[in-house]
Amino acid sequence: MNRSLLMLRPSYEGWKLMDDGKPVFWFPEKSAALAVANTIAEARHTFSNKPTGVEVESEGQPPERVSSYG
Repeated sequence: MNRSLLMLRPSYEGWKLMDDGKPVFWFPEKSAALAVANTIAEARHTFSNKPTGVEVESEGQPPERVSSYG
């Protein structure tokens, strides 16, 4: 089963939250973006029973998986 991924990317002095490649929110602080991304990923897994995860992309680095559910 494919994992549904939420991705955080640096964007305009803040962080953009991407849901399966589509931008959904922007946050001025990484900690707030990460908290919301984890909440969404955990809820999605709880209600759909599909595997989910959160990745963080930093400039010049490959995305890093920071959490997984399921």
